[in-house]
Amino acid sequence: MPWRGIVKAALIGTAFATNSTLAAAACAGGSNPLTVLVLRAGVAFLTLQVLLARRGIPRRLPVPQRWQAIGLGVLFGSYSWAVLQAFALMPVALVVVTFYTYPLMVAGYAWWRGWERFSMATGLAFMTAFAGIMLALDVFGVYPDPRGVAMVLASAVVVTVVLTLTPRVRGQGDSRPITLHMLGTACALFTFGLITTSEFALPATALGWLGLLGAPVFYTWAVIALFEVLAIIGSFRMSLVMNVEPVAAVLLSFLVLGQELRQSQLAGAALVVAAVVLLEGARLHRARGQA
Repeated sequence: MPWRGIVKAALIGTAFATNSTLAAAACAGGSNPLTVLVLRAGVAFLTLQVLLARRGIPRRLPVPQRWQAIGLGVLFGSYSWAVLQAFALMPVALVVVTFYTYPLMVAGYAWWRGWERFSMATGLAFMTAFAGIMLALDVFGVYPDPRGVAMVLASAVVVTVVLTLTPRVRGQGDSRPITLHMLGTACALFTFGLITTSEFALPATALGWLGLLGAPVFYTWAVIALFEVLAIIGSFRMSLVMNVEPVAAVLLSFLVLGQELRQSQLAGAALVVAAVVLLEGARLHRARGQA
């Protein structure tokens, strides 16, 4: 049972949540989403370039694989842009909980392809995790904007495609050169958008600068480690463990942005953790039974 991979996946989810919270702080301080997207994708791309060069890992890919990685990069960048655009149409909490339907999509695809065997414990784990997210993000009673819902659901579909196609594009090779191409493609798209819209904006507050400079740090580590861990524990398990991200976002919003935490939100966080334990416990029991 790859518990190290699971723990690292949880840390990745927390890092993504930290990135989101700091990005929100940057925007609240006078910056904007497109500026944050360019900076964090650029820092991640350059960091991975240096990392691969220092370790002597080839960065070039065979032509077919290169184009596949670039295609994944377009998808990768498009869902990031769509989610940020949805923030203008819906409350952030509702955007996040809608986006996190993607683990259910990944699970459905895995069952359809025969990669994972459906069980009552698995189904219960996913229902518990999603219920926990809804409680943690406290979204009940909020009327959703249909356009925002459509954009976020489309983003969830795109993430499902990226998570399920990346292992096929990677094959038996190193995931990092593929991640490099994806980041480079996304950064190029964001930069083009920033140039054409002239929306570059720096923060005007200390917290805004902390967010603008801190978000790329957490994002860089998380996005580089994401596809490495994906190769270890698989897209199905990765999608469930990553449910810690919205829960961590609630906690970090309280600590960094001063937003109030309710008892229902803490209960939701506990449900997400319980769902992860339930799924892994069921897998361990099944593995022992087969042995």
